[in-house]
Amino acid sequence: MNITLDQAQKVIAAAIKKSQELGTKMDIAVIDSGINLTAFAREDGAWLGSIDIAIKKAKTARFFNMDT
Repeated sequence: MNITLDQAQKVIAAAIKKSQELGTKMDIAVIDSGINLTAFAREDGAWLGSIDIAIKKAKTARFFNMDT
């Protein structure tokens, strides 16, 4: 099942809300079922090194059918 851009943007919004609750800054990646990047957001102040980590984390979760 693929994820639409609208769905991916809702995931991004929920993740940003959670990061605010936790008091942290995140890089957030959303991929589709084909392991293609669908949406990405980098909060102001998030670590630059986390960009690649966020994308790889999303891909790894998809490879193993796990939530992240």
